[in-house]
Amino acid sequence: MARTRAPASTSATALGRWSKASTLVLVGGALAALGALLAVVLLAVSDFRSTIAADQAHAALLARVLEDQATRTLESGEMALDALSASPVLRASAPDAERMQAALNQALLGLPFLRAIAVVDVHGNVVASTNGGEAGMRINMDQLGPRGPVGRSSIGPLIMGRGLGAIRAAGAAQEVPQGLAFLPLLQSFVTEAGRPLVLVGLANPDAFSNFQYLTLETESYDSVITTYRGGVLAGSREGARLVGSSVGSIPVFTNFLPAREHASYIGKGALGERQILAFRTSGTKPLVVIVEESYSHAAWSWFYSASALLGVGGVLVLLVVGLTFAIWRTVRLRESARLAADRAQQRIAQSERELSVLMRSVQELIFRTDVHGVITYVNAHWLAFSGSPAEQAIGKRLQDIVDPASRSAVTAALDPLAAAGVRNCQAMVRLGDGRELQFDVALVALQAEGRFVGFAGSAVNVTERWAAQRRLQEQIAFQNLLLDTNPLPIAVTQADGVVVQVNRAWEEYKGLERAMVVGRRLSGFLPANEAQEEQEHNRQLVACGGQTFYETKVLHGNGTRRETRVIKAVIPDVQSKASGVLTIFVDVSEFRQAERATQEARQAAEEASRAKSEFVANMSHELRTPLQSILGFAELGALRGRAEPRLAGMFEDIHSAGQRMLALVNDLLEVSKLESTVGTFHLERIDLRGLVHPVVQELEPLLTRNQQSMHVQMSDLPLVAKVDPLRLQQVIRNVVANAIKFSPQGSAIRLLGRVDSQGQVHLEVRDEGPGVPEAELETIFEAFVQSSKTKDGSGGTGLGLAICRKIIEAMGGQIFARNLSPKGASFHIVLPARGFSETQPAPL
Repeated sequence: MARTRAPASTSATALGRWSKASTLVLVGGALAALGALLAVVLLAVSDFRSTIAADQAHAALLARVLEDQATRTLESGEMALDALSASPVLRASAPDAERMQAALNQALLGLPFLRAIAVVDVHGNVVASTNGGEAGMRINMDQLGPRGPVGRSSIGPLIMGRGLGAIRAAGAAQEVPQGLAFLPLLQSFVTEAGRPLVLVGLANPDAFSNFQYLTLETESYDSVITTYRGGVLAGSREGARLVGSSVGSIPVFTNFLPAREHASYIGKGALGERQILAFRTSGTKPLVVIVEESYSHAAWSWFYSASALLGVGGVLVLLVVGLTFAIWRTVRLRESARLAADRAQQRIAQSERELSVLMRSVQELIFRTDVHGVITYVNAHWLAFSGSPAEQAIGKRLQDIVDPASRSAVTAALDPLAAAGVRNCQAMVRLGDGRELQFDVALVALQAEGRFVGFAGSAVNVTERWAAQRRLQEQIAFQNLLLDTNPLPIAVTQADGVVVQVNRAWEEYKGLERAMVVGRRLSGFLPANEAQEEQEHNRQLVACGGQTFYETKVLHGNGTRRETRVIKAVIPDVQSKASGVLTIFVDVSEFRQAERATQEARQAAEEASRAKSEFVANMSHELRTPLQSILGFAELGALRGRAEPRLAGMFEDIHSAGQRMLALVNDLLEVSKLESTVGTFHLERIDLRGLVHPVVQELEPLLTRNQQSMHVQMSDLPLVAKVDPLRLQQVIRNVVANAIKFSPQGSAIRLLGRVDSQGQVHLEVRDEGPGVPEAELETIFEAFVQSSKTKDGSGGTGLGLAICRKIIEAMGGQIFARNLSPKGASFHIVLPARGFSETQPAPL
């Protein structure tokens, strides 16, 4: 029993070691907790700085959007005033104040950001204004600011007031409600009589404020629009209170302008001493847009958003403290266990014989060696380990039995000076028949009475597992080779979106090295929209399985966006669950470009063919009407020149030539009628009254020849619609010419124009001809169809009304016919009245 109990001095030394180790654990844990706390603080500071930087960038973006809108608004107003100044109504030698005011009112309908428009002479007398009470008023022109030369626009200073009455030169000025102001837009022009006038548009600053409200509605930012000197023109929320005041003392005007056109900083702003501020100046207008956010508001917003991060940091610190305590407890328990193991070692030596009997029943190889690795005991499984009987193993060194490639690992495991505990290594044994066996060897140092006496070990045959691992490694190497040599860019991601593999073609296609992307999520290195699209398809595949195909534009390594066909497939695991996604990219940019080139070439060919057919059809048809005029004048000349035979002969020659040309045109029309179309349109907003009278004058010879009269009744109000002027004149000419042709001599033809109850422009041509059978009122507008009452030779080819319908329908209107009582017919042209818009092509 004395041999199984450790001396008292040894126990005291062990307890001293326990105290020292425990102290080291506590000190190390405290340092780890302090490091975790410091890391959380540094991470929070970095995140806060990133948030402030992002707020500055967002403020700069908002400033750019607001500046662009304000500039385009003023440019639109200037363009509208420039176009209005060229109006014949305003430039007339003897200005008609009523027509002038009507033109101003009509222009104001398309300019919602203008409060009013007025025409003022150089002495300040208001000639006309959309505000009826201002006409005839005299204003102080100096308060409108300097005017540019004729044909050039300018912008005046902000004026507090509702209209020009706020700067009246004589009498009491109008009372100005608080916060009500306007910004004058000036356009100088000269009338046909040489009288200089100024067109004044009163821009409403509230229009700028409304856009600011809409843009910043869901944002925490405020904004103001100022002049170059800091005068506030408009603002949103808190900025609206500054309209009419000056903020020229902030760093935007004292430190940055005019050296820099845009910048952002943190400091004094228009709305506070500590602001996140970004500004941007207009490139063409004297405007400065300032966007601000309270620094304290941004800081609190970050704090609320980072509360989860700070909470995680606190949990991490507490976790480190808890782990430190757990490790300390573990060390204490391990030291106690080690002392108990030393005491048990002596008991194990006494029961070695009983243990050897027990080892024979173990299915693994069990052995024991001395301090030099010489085998002193093996169980019956030695035969499977070495291929020789167990008796031959006694006295041999374990290092000499294993394959030379494994001796260094076995020697290291048998090192007496190595760390205590279980030592593991792998050893290979070559049998006499050439077979190779792989074993996992575990060694434990044996001690007796506090000194090292040898090793006890076990060995497990893992040959099959080792062979399977080798085959798996070879298969993985082969798969990696296939992946790397594949010419298509391929990427493999896990189900959570982390990239695990890309091939060489992918590196070349994306311009990114493999080491930069493996182990990272897609959002860490791809553009935001591209990463979001890929992640969305990956999530759908992981959820539903299978494959998917789609085309998108992918950022190439050279900086361009390539049209790419993306093929994705789910990678299943051993349980047939989605473990990842395989993505293959196929660059189809050149194919799509070839497709577009082919399509464009085909469309160009079709357009050329269509243009040719349209040209032939339209020219053939349109030449007939002027030829009728030529023939009419020739007949009239021949009739009046009977007294002079020579003059009469000339007119007869003209008439004969016109008849031949008309026959040629009719033949050409017969050839092209099967493929004729109408063409393209250029729509513009115009008063139709100005288009009707030239057509009537052109057809006057036909009316004279037939001894007919023409009565034109147009509305006193403008008949404004968006049409193609030439095409509409073609329709009116055709309809009126038909009315002349089919009406008897001495009859009257009426052309009416009005705005109906639905706000549409309505033109009507009435004749006293035979009319149209009720069953044919719709079919006469079809190609090659004529009324049964005009098939006696007085009709044409049947294309005129069909072309008219196509033209009117292309302009969004309609044309139809009705019979009159007791005789005659009326043809109606209805066009929708539309608002202001730029001229644009409109296909039929």
